[in-house]
Amino acid sequence: MNQLFLQLTVSVAGNVATIVILDIIAAIIGFTVAKYYAKSVYIPVIKGLEADKNNLKDQVTGLREKSTNLETNLARLEEKIESLNVTLGEKKIELEEITNEHHHIGKYAVSKAKNGEFYFNLKAANGQIILTSSFYKSVEACNEAIEFTRANCSVDERFERKTSSNNKHFFRFTSTDSHTIGKSEMYESVASMEKGIASVKRNGFSMTVVED
Repeated sequence: MNQLFLQLTVSVAGNVATIVILDIIAAIIGFTVAKYYAKSVYIPVIKGLEADKNNLKDQVTGLREKSTNLETNLARLEEKIESLNVTLGEKKIELEEITNEHHHIGKYAVSKAKNGEFYFNLKAANGQIILTSSFYKSVEACNEAIEFTRANCSVDERFERKTSSNNKHFFRFTSTDSHTIGKSEMYESVASMEKGIASVKRNGFSMTVVED
């Protein structure tokens, strides 16, 4: 009986040991499989995530650089806008001055002489005649002379300074071939004559043409 019990005890102990050993082997196998599975599956995923993280960091850095560049460009554009606003203000002032000058410049008055020919007087804003043209056979020719005067009144080469036999001073306004377009009145001094030339240069731009 005791021998039978002992055999059973040894048999049970052997089975338990076998089970324990098998569990240990299964655990080792499971750990090994899990380790290799993790390496084959999770490690690439982790590396991919790390790569994505690094890419995102690079993108963030790039966006920050772009943001800095945009802020710099924006500051430059704001400076340009400010400069353009200043320039625009200056041009508006110039335009107002030109407009005011236009309101204070004279006119061309076309007249018909007794011999049937035509001529014009360039008058300053105060009505003073500052240039009297030569005679033209038609009003069209007279208007062409006005157009030439308007286009060339600022060209100093078109003005010939002259002195009369009685020491009076006057000037001729001439065409490119030295033909006399018009003459001034007689002045007592060179300074007065130069003022007359300056007046023709200023009033010659007038777009106003009337008939006297």
